[in-house]
Amino acid sequence: MSDKLKTFFARLFSTVILLGLLGGAVYWNNPAGYGILICLMCNLTSMEWFRMLKGTTACRKLALGAGLLCPWLMFATHMVHMNREYIIYHDAPGSSPLFALLLLYILLAFFVNLFQMDYRGRSGHEALESMGLTLVAFVFPVWMFSFGISALDAASSIPVLLWLVLFTKMTDIWAYVCGVLTGRKLFKAPFSPAVSPKKSWEGIVGSYVISLTAGYFLWGWIIEEPVEKDMPLWGYVIMASILFTLSVTGDLAGSLIKRGLAVKDSGSLLPGIGGIFDLIDSPAFTVSVAFGFCPLLGACVGSFLS
Repeated sequence: MSDKLKTFFARLFSTVILLGLLGGAVYWNNPAGYGILICLMCNLTSMEWFRMLKGTTACRKLALGAGLLCPWLMFATHMVHMNREYIIYHDAPGSSPLFALLLLYILLAFFVNLFQMDYRGRSGHEALESMGLTLVAFVFPVWMFSFGISALDAASSIPVLLWLVLFTKMTDIWAYVCGVLTGRKLFKAPFSPAVSPKKSWEGIVGSYVISLTAGYFLWGWIIEEPVEKDMPLWGYVIMASILFTLSVTGDLAGSLIKRGLAVKDSGSLLPGIGGIFDLIDSPAFTVSVAFGFCPLLGACVGSFLS
């Protein structure tokens, strides 16, 4: 069996496991199931970040602590809102718990690095490098992926979250499959030579066509709200194209971080994929835009027009 075939079956095995976990949450049919799954993925990713940051100037303990606590605080806030039927920082997306937690984290990161400059002899260059790594280790993908918890507020948002995660992972899988099958027969240059040399243009183009086609039928099957379910084809193509671009960018962002830290895989939990970091890097982009940026943009536009 060739190495490419072994990698394909390893990725397939991990994908089946992940789909099984997602299927279990769907079978439970309780918002708590989705929230717990998101929190656990974020926690495991924070642990992988802690390992990858070994030997760097980053504040590893701060990044780990925030990554372990933030998703559960967000989850608890939303469960209280749902169960007691009153709103906690919910009317204004800009003041939601996730934005408040990010602000608190930034303040703590500055405090720690300023303290280490004054009393531990750290240089300004080291402090600046530490600040950047410390922020990235929390923001991507943990803080960004935690926006998925926002979907728990409304029953109609959960199918959108499921479709979004499935669509995003489809883009990754089909990009790999199409790239392996075509073997750069049309385009000799790789898609991203500096960040991910193994990605091919054939894989990206093939994934775009297959993912948008499969995602369209998946949308009609999963989505229940008539307004969203009856989206015109042109509207779906625009939306899916934007999400596809975000998915590819998120995957490349994960590769950029691993290349910068000189690690091949974030972990070894998932055969053929690596760790949970490698699993949620692309959904972090799509989920945060769908449930973080878009509602905030809608609120700003609505305030401007009113």
